[in-house]
Amino acid sequence: MNRSPAAFVPVPALAAFAAFAAAVAAVAAAALLAAAAAAPASAATLHVTVHGADGKPAADAVVMVQPAPGLAAVVPAPTTVPIEQRDFRFVPYVAVVAPGGAIRFVNKDPFDHHIRTLPGGPLGSVAPVKTFEYRLAASGRSGDTSEAVKLDLPGSILLGCHLHGSMRGHVLVASSPWFAVTDDRGRARIEGLPEGAVDIKLWHPDQISEQAPQRLALGPSLGTEARLNFTPRRRPAPRVDPSYGPPGSRD
Repeated sequence: MNRSPAAFVPVPALAAFAAFAAAVAAVAAAALLAAAAAAPASAATLHVTVHGADGKPAADAVVMVQPAPGLAAVVPAPTTVPIEQRDFRFVPYVAVVAPGGAIRFVNKDPFDHHIRTLPGGPLGSVAPVKTFEYRLAASGRSGDTSEAVKLDLPGSILLGCHLHGSMRGHVLVASSPWFAVTDDRGRARIEGLPEGAVDIKLWHPDQISEQAPQRLALGPSLGTEARLNFTPRRRPAPRVDPSYGPPGSRD
């Protein structure tokens, strides 16, 4: 039988082609593995209910989440958080920003306010992480809004008003970009977290000692409970006192 020369492929050529194909497959597999390792982990949502030592829901507690080292995640960009002066209160009572974020004060009261930083913590033993002072005109007047105050270092700030001594507020520069503040029912929700091992840390303006972290394994969605090592004080009701006088009547 006659056979065409094209029907024959030398054995060495076949072996070389097989080796080449195997090398290409190995390179492709390595690239896929590298891409999978570099890709961000799936986003998870954490629902937390915080209680005080008495078992009752704890409002105004900051829940911070720190992923374990090596977990890839999309880090939220720092933002500017507005803090209003309304009904002789700071609103929100507890404001949280990530390092590199900022706060800005906006007066919504019909009276001037003089915002200043104060020592916080037990017996005023914690110095504010940043000091500043602003005189804010009554709402609707020129000067009722401050410039943005950038906060770079983690830590806390106690806010007061030189004109109205009962006013108090708190700012926490969190150690993590993932955080939330509990509502009146002690609930907080944090989205966009990487799945996997995370540590939860609590902070409250009334705390005397640090709160122990709690390790969790996050899936797409997880609900959990956490407890403070003390019972927070009850926040005072809003104060509306006309005796403070009309706008600009006090220095």
